[in-house]
Amino acid sequence: MLNAQTIKEYAYNLGFDAARITSAAAFPETKQIIQERIGRGLMDGLPWFTAERAETSCHPDALLPEAQSIITLALCYLTEQPAEPAETEPHGRISRYAWGDDYHDIIKPKLQQFASWLKDYARDQWDNEVETRLFVDTGRMVDRAVAQRAGLGWYGKNTNILTKGWGSWVFLAEIVTNLPLTPDEPLKANCGSCEICLHACPTGALPNPYELDITKCISFLTIELRGSIPLEMRPLIGNLIFGCDICQEVCPVNKVAEKRLGLRDAHGKPIIPLQTIQKRTGEAEVTPSSSNKVFQPRSEFQTRPTVGSTPELIPLLSLTDEEFRERFRRSPIKRTKRRGFLRNVCVALGNSKDPQAIPALTKALHDDESLIRGHAAWALGSIGGPVAEQALHEARQAEQDAEVLKEIRYALSIV
Repeated sequence: MLNAQTIKEYAYNLGFDAARITSAAAFPETKQIIQERIGRGLMDGLPWFTAERAETSCHPDALLPEAQSIITLALCYLTEQPAEPAETEPHGRISRYAWGDDYHDIIKPKLQQFASWLKDYARDQWDNEVETRLFVDTGRMVDRAVAQRAGLGWYGKNTNILTKGWGSWVFLAEIVTNLPLTPDEPLKANCGSCEICLHACPTGALPNPYELDITKCISFLTIELRGSIPLEMRPLIGNLIFGCDICQEVCPVNKVAEKRLGLRDAHGKPIIPLQTIQKRTGEAEVTPSSSNKVFQPRSEFQTRPTVGSTPELIPLLSLTDEEFRERFRRSPIKRTKRRGFLRNVCVALGNSKDPQAIPALTKALHDDESLIRGHAAWALGSIGGPVAEQALHEARQAEQDAEVLKEIRYALSIV
């Protein structure tokens, strides 16, 4: 049997913060839960997430024939919160994971290097050819179920995986392999009676513990949704323009992680001084190679000047397609494309109620993208006032798209 600890040591040397191992046995309970939620419509809006996909995802040997083990990995993306912006201009908020570079671009090369090393390491101890499949949130892999069974973390009631030491501020990745490796045991930790995250969600996307209604989730609405954001959801989104961290920010486990890692608050003051991470009972697994190092937030996840954590909203409305692609080419935000991102910006500006946004929104009423025009109309109606009302009346005379006209009529009814 190959030495599992040596494999974990290499994971830590590559920069991963946690590494555990589980078998490649099927996940029948996870499959049942996914298929049940698909049947209830809680996954509506993700047409690719079908019952058939769940069948494959929950059987690792369907992803890699002869699969025997899964190495599950976590990479912490916590960085310090920049100072809060001045309130003279309306600002949006971006989910913490998207402040820096796209995590896929950071983790994939690490996994490829890991797989190459694994083949070299096992060559003298394993008679067969080493096979691997790599996953970073994009393939058919139930990554949270893998992490839970391997003891990397436990399911939080907000459906995120919570780890001891890093909270849910981690990216997950997996290596499925035909190597026989000693599996780890699941953790006995859980959320107890805490339900803070359920009550904090402004849209009610967490109707029950461990259950997410994706159709109400702000992350889904601002990232995955390709069409119009439902009218009833728009006022609840606030100034969130890409993703949402609310259910993570209120989590006591995550607050402990932020303090433990010595991060600074929004005012630049240390939560606690940076201190050596030492292994303690009940804390995250720390290997000998990492037990004496101070946690340093990764530069790749630090806030990029072109992205920011709380960018000014009004200038974003003037972005052309080319400017959007250039500004966000290394960022997860590129996933929304310009039309989706500016749709979100319009909603945030409408929720700001700031009359300063009226000229930019009036210009957006004539954008080439009907999705942007429709949400700009809603925003103007939300801000209100005679100038906004006049802009809507003029746009109604020129508009040809039926859906945009519906948005304008609604905006005029609330202006």
